[in-house]
Amino acid sequence: MKCDLIRMRIADLFDNQMSAEEKRKWIRHIGECGECREAYDDFLALAGSLRTDLKLSDGEEQINKILKVIAEKQAVIKPLHSPGIAWQRILKVAATIVIVLGVAAGIVYLTTFRNPVQAAGNLLEKSIRAMTSLKSVYMVFAVRTSMNENFESIDPTAGFIEFKVWKEFGKESKWRFDKPGRCIIMDGQSQYQLNKSGGYILKGSPKAGFVGWMRLFLEPAKILESEMSFAKDHPSSCLVKETGDQLELTVKAKALGNYSNPYALNATIPEANTRRVYCFDKESHLLKALNVYVETGKENICVLKLISITADPILPDSLFIFSNHGGSPVLTLEEWDSATARGLKGIGSEEAVRIFFTACEKSDWGTVQRFSPLFSISGSNTLKNIQRRYEGSRLIYIGNSFTSGIYAGEYVPYLLQLKSGDTIEGNMAIRNDNPYHTWNIDGGY
Repeated sequence: MKCDLIRMRIADLFDNQMSAEEKRKWIRHIGECGECREAYDDFLALAGSLRTDLKLSDGEEQINKILKVIAEKQAVIKPLHSPGIAWQRILKVAATIVIVLGVAAGIVYLTTFRNPVQAAGNLLEKSIRAMTSLKSVYMVFAVRTSMNENFESIDPTAGFIEFKVWKEFGKESKWRFDKPGRCIIMDGQSQYQLNKSGGYILKGSPKAGFVGWMRLFLEPAKILESEMSFAKDHPSSCLVKETGDQLELTVKAKALGNYSNPYALNATIPEANTRRVYCFDKESHLLKALNVYVETGKENICVLKLISITADPILPDSLFIFSNHGGSPVLTLEEWDSATARGLKGIGSEEAVRIFFTACEKSDWGTVQRFSPLFSISGSNTLKNIQRRYEGSRLIYIGNSFTSGIYAGEYVPYLLQLKSGDTIEGNMAIRNDNPYHTWNIDGGY
């Protein structure tokens, strides 16, 4: 294959004059030949500078903008390595990029073989612009988890549970996040988490972290910003490809945290080795589909899938109005903080769990209540459930505490004999990273 011919016709890669097979051969050669790659990079440099200076529009006005930008860029872009390449070829590149593909859309395909991060970045930037223009959004997706777990928890062995998200953008952001057993409403001033099984309501500020990692779904553009950031830091972990009328982005992410003890592996999406597959409409660049797979080494398990996403639906105000029809007790985050201060401190995590189960055995519910503000909510089901389950139980064994994943606390193994005679074992999640350094139980009971 003659390099001079390739360098003269690099512009043809940007339009439809070449067959797919011919393009593949040329791209393969450019990837192997240093001089041809330099010439190709010159075209990308110009195309990239055009992309940052132009906005999508149609017709003669756009062409005039292209000509103006090219005139400005001739003075600042480095000289072409291949003197045989004429500037009229560059004009053809610019016109083709804008008119046929839209600014930089062609670059997504062309840079994938050489720089997947740049390809992902180009695609995500366009999608972010499209998503940030939304006035409202309604999403339905499914997650493998259980009804009693927090919003961000996953379980690859569980069945799918349907989640729904409504979001109204504006100066006063309003949204609603539903799953069976739990609901969170943000009315613009406060967040309310309704826990049906626990029989209580938490009230927090607009920035309260009630949904954890799943908060990304409240701002679709931030899902893409997050993946763009990840793609830039992990060059070999993303791939962009075109399938029919869609553009597909695949991002592979390693589990965050320390897994010398693998207990928390796959407990949440950040704590899992995942493959995240996004599909965007090729014309509008709006997000159309998302599937998240946990990679276990033996199989890939889909743990989250976007069922539908509706752009700019009309959302009734009633969705974002909190109403406590059931009269459930409400705990504010200020009251949570006050209850946390009354917890136990100055002891290790293993001793704290021992005290908790010993108090259950002796029906010392005042001591039990000190281990979580949730246990102290008057009239809630949380303490009642502990009383029914553990009253009269006997602690058999407390193991060595360990850390796993990104959890800020520790896990403490235990073996317990219930009043019925049955034995149960588990790992209590307990932490003391609050300002008072008191022990709070998060789960595992």
